[in-house]
Amino acid sequence: MKKNKTNFLGIMTIVLSCALLFFVGFSRYSKDTAKEVYKVYLNGEMVGLIEDEKELYNLIDEKQNQIKDKFKVSRVYPPSGLKVTKYITYDEKLSTANEIYNIIEDKGVFTILGYTVSIKADDGSVKKINILNKEDLEPALMDAAKAFIEPERLNGFLNDNQEDIIDTGKIIENLYFDEKITVKESYLPIDSNIITNKADLTKYLLFGTLEKQEIYTVKLGDTVENVAYNNKLSSEELLIANPSLSSVNSLLSAGQKLNIGLIAPQFTIVEESTVVADVEKAFDTVYEEDPNRYSGQTYTKQQGVNGVSRITQKIQYKNGEITNLEVSGTPEIITAPINKIVVKGTKREPSYNPYYSSPAASSTDWGWPTISPYVITSYYGWRWGRLHGGIDISGSGYGSPIYSATDGVVIDTFTSCPSNGYYGSSCGGGFGNYVYVKSTSGLTIIYGHIKNSITVSVGQTVKKGQHIGYLGNSGSSTGPHLHFEIRDENGNKLNPCKAAFVC
Repeated sequence: MKKNKTNFLGIMTIVLSCALLFFVGFSRYSKDTAKEVYKVYLNGEMVGLIEDEKELYNLIDEKQNQIKDKFKVSRVYPPSGLKVTKYITYDEKLSTANEIYNIIEDKGVFTILGYTVSIKADDGSVKKINILNKEDLEPALMDAAKAFIEPERLNGFLNDNQEDIIDTGKIIENLYFDEKITVKESYLPIDSNIITNKADLTKYLLFGTLEKQEIYTVKLGDTVENVAYNNKLSSEELLIANPSLSSVNSLLSAGQKLNIGLIAPQFTIVEESTVVADVEKAFDTVYEEDPNRYSGQTYTKQQGVNGVSRITQKIQYKNGEITNLEVSGTPEIITAPINKIVVKGTKREPSYNPYYSSPAASSTDWGWPTISPYVITSYYGWRWGRLHGGIDISGSGYGSPIYSATDGVVIDTFTSCPSNGYYGSSCGGGFGNYVYVKSTSGLTIIYGHIKNSITVSVGQTVKKGQHIGYLGNSGSSTGPHLHFEIRDENGNKLNPCKAAFVC
């Protein structure tokens, strides 16, 4: 009995001792626990524990007066990679808000509240622009659009007060951006490109940069056209880059400074318009034979005079460039053209050589490659930093005939592209379906973007005016038209409006 009592007392002693240790320990830990603090992470890496997250945020804002002055904002925010989470601790060492601030300032980039503009194209590509003020976007887009649309016409469309077409003129039927443009409030890193005013935003929308553009100093004798061409710009691009120039006929003075930066619009403004215009209807050259004159002798019996036709066109422009044109209705003849009559001798000289070659044709002997009516929608010259090496002829209608402009031999054809669909440079090298003709004078004539139903074959001899194919919309083409290009024997591209036609 005594032994059992002893054991009982021993067990109770152990139990009481454990209980005492537990309560003492609980008392000690309960005094320091249940403390709510904050873990601070920067770009996924923990940088310390702080007691008050508001103190850190206020410290960030208070110490960045230089940023506030630069961007004209009232508050500065933490880096986008900063994350603060609640944490329960017992006795872990805490950092001061100032210590954490110093780490953030050294390793992170502070932010300000602004907006991100997203410009999403149909192909899924997205351009992003950081701006400080959302209110700058709409007027900047309108100012940039005026580089491609006459301001008076743009304002007339927006205010619904366009002038009616009396005899000739233009009415904008529809106007929209090709891309989806959205604006979202964002915290913008201060080391990113943040556009702070409307003027800079307009410049960025047109040039894709705020960097200073290259400057050209005008020389005596310079014109808008030759300054543009010599600097790989179109005249239109030079006018856009220099709003002080009112037209391609603006007079330049020696020493004048011109911006020759290449524009790179960040948007596509689409204009759909009805245009009624009087266009020249070219005269034909007809030949009469004179058996009393020797072969090779010619004279002009009657000079040709161009006529004038009034046509109604449905035109789509993208950033000022014609991408589709259709002639609607029947053209109205204002004045009929008068044909040029040339008399050619047919009498053979005694020493006639059957292999004798006629002299190289002059520009007046070229034949026009499409039916009438037609419109030259894009001329030879620089466009978007690339040389457009021919002329684009539209308006004669999809599937209308194409004729050889010269005598010659077909040296190449391509017919594997769909007749009506944009395939870029991946089909026919951008020309889509094409015919190459080597003229009797050694020039190479290219007929591009035609349908795949070509009516001639390689090695075939063709005559001026011979049917060779049908007008299409193949390759790098945004609407039915013929690309007509001339190359010399060395492969140099010639301006058709100088080498072949007056246009």
